[in-house]
Amino acid sequence: MTAHPARRAAEEILIIADALVTPGPRHQRHEKEASMPTSTEELDRTAPRSDAPGRRRKASSNPKLVARLLRMPSATETCPDGRPARMQRAEAVEVLNKIMAKLFPDVDLATANGGLFDEREFGRYQRGEVLWPSRYRRAAFRKFFGVDNDRDLGFYHKRTLEPVVDDIGPDDAETDGTATVSRQAEDLAAADHSPPEPRSGRGNGLSTPDTAVRLVSDGASPWRSSTLDVGKAHPARRYNYWLGGKDHFQADRASGDAIAQRFPWVRKAALANRAFLGRAVDAVAQGGVRQFLDIGTGLPAPGNTHEIAQQVAPESRVLYVDNDPLVGAHARALTVGDPAGYTAYIEADLRRPEQILEHPDFAKALDLRRPVGIVLAAVLHFIPDLAEAQRVVRILLDAAAPGSFLIVSHGTPDFVTAEEAAAYEQMYASGAADARTRTKDDIASFFTGLDVLEPGFVAVSDWRPVDDPNDRPPPEQVSLYGVVGRLP
Repeated sequence: MTAHPARRAAEEILIIADALVTPGPRHQRHEKEASMPTSTEELDRTAPRSDAPGRRRKASSNPKLVARLLRMPSATETCPDGRPARMQRAEAVEVLNKIMAKLFPDVDLATANGGLFDEREFGRYQRGEVLWPSRYRRAAFRKFFGVDNDRDLGFYHKRTLEPVVDDIGPDDAETDGTATVSRQAEDLAAADHSPPEPRSGRGNGLSTPDTAVRLVSDGASPWRSSTLDVGKAHPARRYNYWLGGKDHFQADRASGDAIAQRFPWVRKAALANRAFLGRAVDAVAQGGVRQFLDIGTGLPAPGNTHEIAQQVAPESRVLYVDNDPLVGAHARALTVGDPAGYTAYIEADLRRPEQILEHPDFAKALDLRRPVGIVLAAVLHFIPDLAEAQRVVRILLDAAAPGSFLIVSHGTPDFVTAEEAAAYEQMYASGAADARTRTKDDIASFFTGLDVLEPGFVAVSDWRPVDDPNDRPPPEQVSLYGVVGRLP
Protein backbone atom coordinates (compact mmCIF):
# COMPACT_ATOMS: atom_id res chain seq x y z
CA MET A 1 0.00 0.00 0.00
CA THR A 2 1.44 3.39 -1.02
CA ALA A 3 2.27 5.74 1.85
CA HIS A 4 0.35 8.99 2.07
CA PRO A 5 2.38 11.93 0.57
CA ALA A 6 2.06 14.01 3.74
CA ARG A 7 3.17 11.03 5.81
CA ARG A 8 6.20 10.64 3.57
CA ALA A 9 6.94 14.35 4.08
CA ALA A 10 6.91 13.88 7.85
CA GLU A 11 9.24 10.90 7.59
CA GLU A 12 11.63 12.95 5.50
CA ILE A 13 11.71 15.59 8.26
CA LEU A 14 13.14 12.97 10.60
CA ILE A 15 15.66 12.01 7.94
CA ILE A 16 16.79 15.64 7.90
CA ALA A 17 17.28 15.52 11.64
CA ASP A 18 19.27 12.27 11.48
CA ALA A 19 21.28 12.72 8.28
CA LEU A 20 21.02 16.46 7.56
CA VAL A 21 19.78 15.89 4.03
CA THR A 22 19.36 19.08 2.01
CA PRO A 23 15.62 19.68 1.73
CA GLY A 24 14.12 19.35 -1.74
CA PRO A 25 11.05 21.07 -3.19
CA ARG A 26 8.10 21.47 -0.91
CA HIS A 27 5.95 18.35 -0.79
CA GLN A 28 2.52 18.63 -2.30
CA ARG A 29 -0.38 17.91 0.02
CA HIS A 30 -2.80 15.14 -0.89
CA GLU A 31 -6.26 16.33 -1.91
CA LYS A 32 -7.73 14.37 0.99
CA GLU A 33 -6.10 16.87 3.36
CA ALA A 34 -8.32 19.67 2.12
CA SER A 35 -10.51 19.51 5.21
CA MET A 36 -7.57 20.06 7.58
CA PRO A 37 -7.03 23.75 8.46
CA THR A 38 -3.91 24.95 6.68
CA SER A 39 -3.85 28.64 7.51
CA THR A 40 -4.54 30.94 10.40
CA GLU A 41 -7.65 32.23 8.62
CA GLU A 42 -9.06 28.72 8.19
CA LEU A 43 -8.20 27.89 11.78
CA ASP A 44 -10.07 31.00 12.91
CA ARG A 45 -13.19 29.89 11.04
CA THR A 46 -13.19 26.57 12.88
CA ALA A 47 -12.46 28.15 16.27
CA PRO A 48 -15.17 29.24 18.75
CA ARG A 49 -16.67 32.62 17.89
CA SER A 50 -14.94 35.49 19.62
CA ASP A 51 -18.29 36.98 20.55
CA ALA A 52 -19.55 33.79 22.24
CA PRO A 53 -20.42 34.36 25.92
CA GLY A 54 -17.45 33.82 28.18
CA ARG A 55 -15.09 33.09 25.27
CA ARG A 56 -12.28 35.26 24.08
CA ARG A 57 -10.20 34.37 21.07
CA LYS A 58 -6.54 35.27 21.07
CA ALA A 59 -4.91 36.07 17.74
CA SER A 60 -1.52 34.61 16.89
CA SER A 61 1.38 37.00 17.38
CA ASN A 62 3.60 35.21 14.84
CA PRO A 63 1.19 34.10 12.09
CA LYS A 64 3.97 33.01 9.73
CA LEU A 65 5.33 30.46 12.18
CA VAL A 66 1.86 29.30 13.21
CA ALA A 67 0.71 28.84 9.61
CA ARG A 68 3.77 26.75 8.73
CA LEU A 69 3.30 24.53 11.76
CA LEU A 70 -0.36 23.99 10.83
CA ARG A 71 0.82 22.53 7.51
CA MET A 72 3.34 20.18 9.12
CA PRO A 73 2.07 16.57 9.40
CA SER A 74 3.09 14.37 12.28
CA ALA A 75 5.51 11.51 11.68
CA THR A 76 4.00 9.46 14.50
CA GLU A 77 0.29 10.38 14.79
CA THR A 78 -2.55 9.49 12.42
CA CYS A 79 -6.17 10.63 12.41
CA PRO A 80 -8.87 7.92 12.81
CA ASP A 81 -9.75 8.19 9.10
CA GLY A 82 -6.15 7.51 8.09
CA ARG A 83 -5.10 11.05 7.33
CA PRO A 84 -1.87 12.31 8.95
CA ALA A 85 -2.49 14.30 12.11
CA ARG A 86 -1.09 17.77 12.48
CA MET A 87 2.30 17.85 14.22
CA GLN A 88 2.02 18.92 17.85
CA ARG A 89 4.36 21.25 19.67
CA ALA A 90 6.15 18.48 21.61
CA GLU A 91 7.05 16.58 18.43
CA ALA A 92 8.20 19.75 16.68
CA VAL A 93 10.48 20.64 19.61
CA GLU A 94 11.97 17.12 19.62
CA VAL A 95 12.77 17.27 15.90
CA LEU A 96 14.15 20.83 16.14
CA ASN A 97 16.49 19.84 18.96
CA LYS A 98 17.72 16.87 16.87
CA ILE A 99 18.37 19.17 13.92
CA MET A 100 20.31 21.57 16.16
CA ALA A 101 22.46 18.71 17.43
CA LYS A 102 23.30 17.73 13.85
CA LEU A 103 23.98 21.29 12.71
CA PHE A 104 26.23 22.13 15.67
CA PRO A 105 27.97 18.90 16.73
CA ASP A 106 30.79 20.76 18.49
CA VAL A 107 28.48 22.85 20.71
CA ASP A 108 27.18 21.66 24.06
CA LEU A 109 23.61 22.72 23.33
CA ALA A 110 22.38 21.51 26.71
CA THR A 111 24.29 24.32 28.43
CA ALA A 112 24.81 26.84 25.61
CA ASN A 113 22.79 30.05 25.71
CA GLY A 114 19.93 29.64 23.27
CA GLY A 115 20.58 25.92 22.82
CA LEU A 116 18.11 23.10 23.40
CA PHE A 117 14.64 24.35 24.29
CA ASP A 118 11.26 23.07 25.46
CA GLU A 119 7.58 23.40 24.58
CA ARG A 120 7.06 26.54 26.64
CA GLU A 121 9.81 28.38 24.80
CA PHE A 122 8.43 27.18 21.47
CA GLY A 123 5.06 28.59 22.52
CA ARG A 124 6.66 31.98 23.14
CA TYR A 125 7.98 31.96 19.58
CA GLN A 126 4.47 31.21 18.31
CA ARG A 127 3.01 34.04 20.39
CA GLY A 128 5.69 36.42 19.19
CA GLU A 129 7.06 37.06 22.69
CA VAL A 130 10.57 36.32 21.38
CA LEU A 131 11.22 37.91 17.99
CA TRP A 132 14.85 36.90 17.51
CA PRO A 133 15.88 33.39 18.73
CA SER A 134 19.50 32.36 19.08
CA ARG A 135 21.47 31.53 15.94
CA TYR A 136 21.32 27.82 16.83
CA ARG A 137 17.55 27.82 16.99
CA ARG A 138 17.10 29.99 13.92
CA ALA A 139 19.25 27.59 11.88
CA ALA A 140 17.19 24.63 13.11
CA PHE A 141 13.92 26.40 12.29
CA ARG A 142 15.12 27.19 8.76
CA LYS A 143 16.18 23.59 8.14
CA PHE A 144 12.99 22.22 9.68
CA PHE A 145 10.66 24.31 7.52
CA GLY A 146 12.90 24.38 4.44
CA VAL A 147 13.22 28.16 4.15
CA ASP A 148 16.22 30.30 3.33
CA ASN A 149 15.73 33.29 5.61
CA ASP A 150 14.44 34.08 9.09
CA ARG A 151 11.82 36.60 7.97
CA ASP A 152 9.82 33.82 6.30
CA LEU A 153 9.33 32.46 9.82
CA GLY A 154 8.37 35.80 11.35
CA PHE A 155 11.74 36.23 13.09
CA TYR A 156 13.32 39.66 12.96
CA HIS A 157 15.07 42.33 15.00
CA LYS A 158 12.37 44.68 16.23
CA ARG A 159 13.44 48.25 15.55
CA THR A 160 11.77 51.59 16.11
CA LEU A 161 12.48 54.03 13.31
CA GLU A 162 11.39 57.63 12.97
CA PRO A 163 11.43 59.67 9.73
CA VAL A 164 14.07 62.31 9.18
CA VAL A 165 12.40 65.71 9.04
CA ASP A 166 14.23 68.56 7.36
CA ASP A 167 13.32 72.22 7.29
CA ILE A 168 10.93 72.00 4.34
CA GLY A 169 8.65 74.79 3.30
CA PRO A 170 5.00 74.22 2.34
CA ASP A 171 5.73 74.44 -1.40
CA ASP A 172 8.62 72.01 -1.22
CA ALA A 173 6.62 69.63 0.90
CA GLU A 174 3.91 69.45 -1.74
CA THR A 175 6.31 68.93 -4.64
CA ASP A 176 8.72 66.35 -3.26
CA GLY A 177 6.28 64.08 -1.46
CA THR A 178 7.30 64.99 2.10
CA ALA A 179 4.06 66.65 3.10
CA THR A 180 3.11 63.60 5.13
CA VAL A 181 6.40 63.70 7.02
CA SER A 182 5.92 67.38 7.77
CA ARG A 183 2.43 66.73 9.13
CA GLN A 184 3.82 63.88 11.28
CA ALA A 185 6.40 66.23 12.73
CA GLU A 186 3.71 68.81 13.51
CA ASP A 187 1.54 66.15 15.17
CA LEU A 188 4.43 64.90 17.28
CA ALA A 189 5.32 68.41 18.34
CA ALA A 190 1.73 69.13 19.29
CA ALA A 191 1.51 65.95 21.34
CA ASP A 192 4.79 66.51 23.16
CA HIS A 193 4.82 67.33 26.85
CA SER A 194 7.18 70.15 27.65
CA PRO A 195 9.64 69.43 30.44
CA PRO A 196 9.37 71.38 33.66
CA GLU A 197 11.76 74.16 34.44
CA PRO A 198 14.93 72.63 35.92
CA ARG A 199 15.77 73.29 39.51
CA SER A 200 19.09 74.88 40.16
CA GLY A 201 21.80 73.05 42.02
CA ARG A 202 25.46 72.15 41.99
CA GLY A 203 26.69 69.78 39.33
CA ASN A 204 29.96 67.85 39.26
CA GLY A 205 31.24 68.63 35.80
CA LEU A 206 28.77 66.53 33.83
CA SER A 207 26.18 69.27 33.43
CA THR A 208 25.74 72.98 33.80
CA PRO A 209 24.99 74.22 37.31
CA ASP A 210 21.38 74.93 36.35
CA THR A 211 20.52 71.35 35.37
CA ALA A 212 21.05 69.45 38.59
CA VAL A 213 17.49 68.15 38.46
CA ARG A 214 15.90 67.52 35.08
CA LEU A 215 13.00 65.73 33.48
CA VAL A 216 13.95 64.49 30.02
CA SER A 217 11.07 64.56 27.54
CA ASP A 218 11.87 63.45 24.01
CA GLY A 219 8.73 64.05 21.99
CA ALA A 220 9.55 62.67 18.56
CA SER A 221 12.79 61.05 19.69
CA PRO A 222 13.43 57.48 18.50
CA TRP A 223 14.12 56.59 22.14
CA ARG A 224 10.53 57.25 23.11
CA SER A 225 8.33 54.18 23.68
CA SER A 226 4.79 53.52 22.50
CA THR A 227 1.72 55.31 23.76
CA LEU A 228 -0.05 54.41 26.97
CA ASP A 229 -2.17 51.24 26.70
CA VAL A 230 -4.57 51.11 29.63
CA GLY A 231 -6.26 47.96 28.36
CA LYS A 232 -3.19 45.81 28.89
CA ALA A 233 -1.56 45.10 32.25
CA HIS A 234 1.87 46.63 32.72
CA PRO A 235 4.36 45.31 35.31
CA ALA A 236 5.13 48.78 36.70
CA ARG A 237 1.47 49.60 37.32
CA ARG A 238 0.68 46.13 38.68
CA TYR A 239 3.65 46.42 41.03
CA ASN A 240 2.33 49.80 42.14
CA TYR A 241 -1.02 48.15 42.85
CA TRP A 242 0.61 45.48 45.02
CA LEU A 243 2.55 48.15 46.90
CA GLY A 244 -0.71 49.92 47.71
CA GLY A 245 -0.26 52.79 45.25
CA LYS A 246 -2.94 54.56 43.23
CA ASP A 247 -1.45 54.68 39.73
CA HIS A 248 -2.98 51.65 38.02
CA PHE A 249 -5.88 50.68 35.79
CA GLN A 250 -8.45 47.91 35.70
CA ALA A 251 -6.27 45.63 33.56
CA ASP A 252 -3.41 46.01 36.06
CA ARG A 253 -5.67 45.26 39.03
CA ALA A 254 -7.24 42.26 37.31
CA SER A 255 -3.81 40.83 36.49
CA GLY A 256 -2.53 41.50 40.02
CA ASP A 257 -5.61 39.92 41.61
CA ALA A 258 -5.38 36.83 39.41
CA ILE A 259 -1.80 36.22 40.50
CA ALA A 260 -2.57 37.03 44.13
CA GLN A 261 -5.50 34.62 44.12
CA ARG A 262 -3.15 31.73 43.40
CA PHE A 263 -0.20 33.14 45.35
CA PRO A 264 -1.63 35.19 48.25
CA TRP A 265 1.82 36.20 49.45
CA VAL A 266 2.70 38.11 46.25
CA ARG A 267 2.14 41.49 47.95
CA LYS A 268 4.64 40.52 50.66
CA ALA A 269 7.08 39.68 47.87
CA ALA A 270 6.62 43.12 46.30
CA LEU A 271 7.30 44.84 49.63
CA ALA A 272 10.32 42.60 50.32
CA ASN A 273 11.71 43.40 46.88
CA ARG A 274 11.34 47.13 47.51
CA ALA A 275 13.13 46.80 50.83
CA PHE A 276 15.95 44.82 49.18
CA LEU A 277 16.41 47.60 46.63
CA GLY A 278 16.90 50.11 49.42
CA ARG A 279 19.46 47.98 51.29
CA ALA A 280 21.38 47.11 48.13
CA VAL A 281 21.59 50.72 46.92
CA ASP A 282 22.67 51.79 50.40
CA ALA A 283 25.43 49.15 50.44
CA VAL A 284 26.74 50.19 47.03
CA ALA A 285 26.63 53.88 47.97
CA GLN A 286 28.43 53.11 51.23
CA GLY A 287 31.07 51.46 49.07
CA GLY A 288 31.81 54.76 47.37
CA VAL A 289 29.67 54.65 44.21
CA ARG A 290 28.12 58.03 43.45
CA GLN A 291 26.06 57.34 40.33
CA PHE A 292 23.30 54.85 39.56
CA LEU A 293 21.49 53.62 36.45
CA ASP A 294 18.06 52.30 37.47
CA ILE A 295 16.33 50.48 34.57
CA GLY A 296 12.76 49.33 34.99
CA THR A 297 12.21 52.07 37.51
CA GLY A 298 8.49 51.68 38.01
CA LEU A 299 6.20 54.29 39.47
CA PRO A 300 7.48 56.50 42.29
CA ALA A 301 7.16 55.03 45.79
CA PRO A 302 8.90 55.61 49.10
CA GLY A 303 12.52 54.54 48.96
CA ASN A 304 13.37 55.49 45.39
CA THR A 305 16.97 54.90 44.35
CA HIS A 306 17.97 58.57 44.41
CA GLU A 307 16.49 59.01 47.89
CA ILE A 308 18.59 56.15 49.29
CA ALA A 309 21.78 57.11 47.45
CA GLN A 310 21.55 60.81 48.31
CA GLN A 311 21.02 60.00 51.99
CA VAL A 312 24.50 58.48 51.91
CA ALA A 313 26.03 61.08 49.58
CA PRO A 314 23.95 64.13 48.56
CA GLU A 315 26.05 64.54 45.39
CA SER A 316 24.90 61.16 44.02
CA ARG A 317 23.57 61.12 40.45
CA VAL A 318 20.75 58.84 39.34
CA LEU A 319 19.32 58.16 35.90
CA TYR A 320 15.96 56.37 35.78
CA VAL A 321 14.78 54.41 32.73
CA ASP A 322 11.37 52.88 32.05
CA ASN A 323 9.21 52.15 29.00
CA ASP A 324 5.78 52.91 30.50
CA PRO A 325 4.48 56.36 29.52
CA LEU A 326 2.63 56.56 32.85
CA VAL A 327 5.97 56.36 34.66
CA GLY A 328 7.12 59.23 32.48
CA ALA A 329 4.05 61.22 33.47
CA HIS A 330 5.11 60.86 37.11
CA ALA A 331 8.79 61.44 36.43
CA ARG A 332 8.73 64.82 38.18
CA ALA A 333 8.46 62.93 41.50
CA LEU A 334 11.46 60.83 40.48
CA THR A 335 13.56 63.84 39.53
CA VAL A 336 13.19 65.93 42.67
CA GLY A 337 16.30 65.11 44.66
CA ASP A 338 19.03 66.76 46.64
CA PRO A 339 20.18 69.92 44.83
CA ALA A 340 23.77 68.81 45.37
CA GLY A 341 23.16 65.81 43.13
CA TYR A 342 21.44 65.10 39.86
CA THR A 343 18.41 62.97 38.97
CA ALA A 344 16.89 62.48 35.52
CA TYR A 345 14.51 60.18 33.67
CA ILE A 346 14.44 58.88 30.09
CA GLU A 347 11.80 56.74 28.45
CA ALA A 348 13.46 53.71 26.86
CA ASP A 349 13.36 49.91 26.79
CA LEU A 350 15.69 47.53 28.65
CA ARG A 351 15.65 45.20 25.65
CA ARG A 352 17.52 47.84 23.66
CA PRO A 353 20.42 48.69 25.99
CA GLU A 354 22.44 50.24 23.19
CA GLN A 355 19.80 52.94 22.78
CA ILE A 356 19.87 53.64 26.50
CA LEU A 357 23.64 54.07 26.49
CA GLU A 358 23.54 56.19 23.32
CA HIS A 359 20.66 58.37 24.46
CA PRO A 360 21.63 62.04 24.05
CA ASP A 361 20.84 62.74 27.71
CA PHE A 362 22.66 59.74 29.14
CA ALA A 363 26.05 61.45 29.28
CA LYS A 364 24.49 64.47 30.99
CA ALA A 365 23.58 62.27 33.94
CA LEU A 366 26.28 59.60 34.19
CA ASP A 367 29.98 59.33 33.47
CA LEU A 368 30.80 55.72 32.54
CA ARG A 369 34.48 56.38 33.10
CA ARG A 370 33.66 56.14 36.81
CA PRO A 371 31.96 53.26 38.68
CA VAL A 372 28.19 53.07 38.39
CA GLY A 373 25.58 51.04 40.21
CA ILE A 374 23.39 49.25 37.63
CA VAL A 375 19.99 48.49 39.15
CA LEU A 376 17.86 45.78 37.51
CA ALA A 377 15.30 45.15 40.23
CA ALA A 378 12.55 42.68 39.27
CA VAL A 379 12.87 43.49 35.57
CA LEU A 380 15.07 40.86 33.87
CA HIS A 381 12.41 38.22 34.33
CA PHE A 382 10.24 40.10 31.83
CA ILE A 383 12.70 39.11 29.10
CA PRO A 384 11.54 35.56 28.28
CA ASP A 385 14.67 34.35 26.50
CA LEU A 386 17.62 33.73 28.82
CA ALA A 387 20.18 34.38 26.08
CA GLU A 388 18.58 37.76 25.37
CA ALA A 389 18.58 38.70 29.05
CA GLN A 390 22.25 37.71 29.31
CA ARG A 391 23.05 39.83 26.25
CA VAL A 392 21.38 42.87 27.81
CA VAL A 393 23.32 42.50 31.06
CA ARG A 394 26.61 41.95 29.25
CA ILE A 395 26.21 45.10 27.13
CA LEU A 396 25.54 47.19 30.25
CA LEU A 397 28.49 45.69 32.13
CA ASP A 398 30.85 46.02 29.17
CA ALA A 399 30.10 49.75 29.14
CA ALA A 400 30.74 50.14 32.89
CA ALA A 401 34.03 51.03 34.55
CA PRO A 402 35.84 48.66 36.94
CA GLY A 403 34.44 48.97 40.44
CA SER A 404 30.86 49.18 39.14
CA PHE A 405 28.09 47.12 40.74
CA LEU A 406 25.18 45.07 39.41
CA ILE A 407 22.05 44.87 41.59
CA VAL A 408 19.51 42.22 40.51
CA SER A 409 16.32 40.80 41.95
CA HIS A 410 14.69 38.05 39.94
CA GLY A 411 11.75 35.66 40.25
CA THR A 412 12.59 32.01 40.89
CA PRO A 413 10.82 28.65 41.40
CA ASP A 414 13.60 27.46 43.72
CA PHE A 415 11.85 28.32 47.00
CA VAL A 416 8.36 26.94 46.34
CA THR A 417 6.95 23.43 46.16
CA ALA A 418 6.84 21.50 42.89
CA GLU A 419 3.05 21.91 42.84
CA GLU A 420 3.28 25.71 43.21
CA ALA A 421 5.99 25.89 40.55
CA ALA A 422 3.81 23.85 38.16
CA ALA A 423 0.80 26.07 38.88
CA TYR A 424 2.82 29.17 38.05
CA GLU A 425 4.10 27.60 34.83
CA GLN A 426 0.50 26.98 33.78
CA MET A 427 -0.32 30.64 34.41
CA TYR A 428 2.76 31.70 32.46
CA ALA A 429 1.94 29.42 29.54
CA SER A 430 -1.63 30.78 29.40
CA GLY A 431 -0.47 34.40 29.53
CA ALA A 432 -1.97 35.07 32.97
CA ALA A 433 1.56 35.71 34.31
CA ASP A 434 4.35 37.42 32.39
CA ALA A 435 7.51 36.97 34.49
CA ARG A 436 9.88 34.21 33.34
CA THR A 437 11.11 32.70 36.62
CA ARG A 438 14.62 31.25 36.58
CA THR A 439 16.75 28.99 38.75
CA LYS A 440 19.78 30.05 40.75
CA ASP A 441 22.14 28.76 38.06
CA ASP A 442 20.40 30.81 35.35
CA ILE A 443 20.47 33.95 37.49
CA ALA A 444 24.12 33.31 38.36
CA SER A 445 24.94 33.55 34.63
CA PHE A 446 24.25 37.30 34.83
CA PHE A 447 27.13 37.61 37.31
CA THR A 448 29.81 35.78 35.33
CA GLY A 449 33.12 37.53 35.97
CA LEU A 450 31.77 39.57 38.90
CA ASP A 451 32.62 39.28 42.58
CA VAL A 452 29.33 38.48 44.32
CA LEU A 453 28.88 40.26 47.64
CA GLU A 454 27.91 38.39 50.78
CA PRO A 455 25.53 36.74 51.51
CA GLY A 456 25.50 35.63 47.87
CA PHE A 457 22.40 34.23 46.17
CA VAL A 458 19.59 34.43 48.73
CA ALA A 459 15.96 35.49 48.89
CA VAL A 460 15.54 39.27 48.77
CA SER A 461 14.20 39.18 52.34
CA ASP A 462 17.42 37.51 53.52
CA TRP A 463 19.89 39.85 51.80
CA ARG A 464 21.54 41.74 54.69
CA PRO A 465 18.22 42.07 56.57
CA VAL A 466 17.69 44.73 59.22
CA ASP A 467 14.19 43.75 60.35
CA ASP A 468 13.07 41.39 63.10
CA PRO A 469 13.40 37.76 61.91
CA ASN A 470 9.92 37.07 63.28
CA ASP A 471 8.46 39.70 60.95
CA ARG A 472 10.45 38.61 57.91
CA PRO A 473 8.64 36.63 55.17
CA PRO A 474 10.24 33.24 54.48
CA PRO A 475 11.85 32.62 51.07
CA GLU A 476 8.85 30.60 49.84
CA GLN A 477 6.65 33.68 50.32
CA VAL A 478 9.03 35.86 48.37
CA SER A 479 10.30 33.70 45.47
CA LEU A 480 12.80 36.35 44.42
CA TYR A 481 16.56 36.09 44.50
CA GLY A 482 18.44 39.21 45.53
CA VAL A 483 22.07 39.47 44.37
CA VAL A 484 24.73 42.19 44.23
CA GLY A 485 28.00 41.78 42.33
CA ARG A 486 31.05 43.98 41.80
CA LEU A 487 32.88 44.34 38.48
CA PRO A 488 36.59 43.85 39.22
